[in-house]
Amino acid sequence: MAGYIEKGKIATINGSAATVVPCNEAGLVSAGVVVPWYLRGASGNLQKGTEVIYAIFEDQTGILLGRADGGGGECLPALTVSGEISCGGIKAGGIGFANHTHPVEEGNTETGAPK
Repeated sequence: MAGYIEKGKIATINGSAATVVPCNEAGLVSAGVVVPWYLRGASGNLQKGTEVIYAIFEDQTGILLGRADGGGGECLPALTVSGEISCGGIKAGGIGFANHTHPVEEGNTETGAPK
């Protein structure tokens, strides 16, 4: 099924669907296009007037591909991870998670200062 990719501005947004006005056709508004989970809410920070890139298919369904400015919100949506997570290369404020430990003293229920 053929389709096309467009740049436009959000006309309306409602949860997982948005309508978009193509940049080259000021009076034309798309049918509802899907807003993917990673662009919803604070993670995409989408609102009326935000320029976006989107795909429309022959059946007039579509999906937002991203913000045209490459930006987004300040956070990612909550994620659930299955399996093991390796934190070897992750650092926060100069503390590496690979060898970060907290000693526990006998009989104490709280950990000591990080080493």
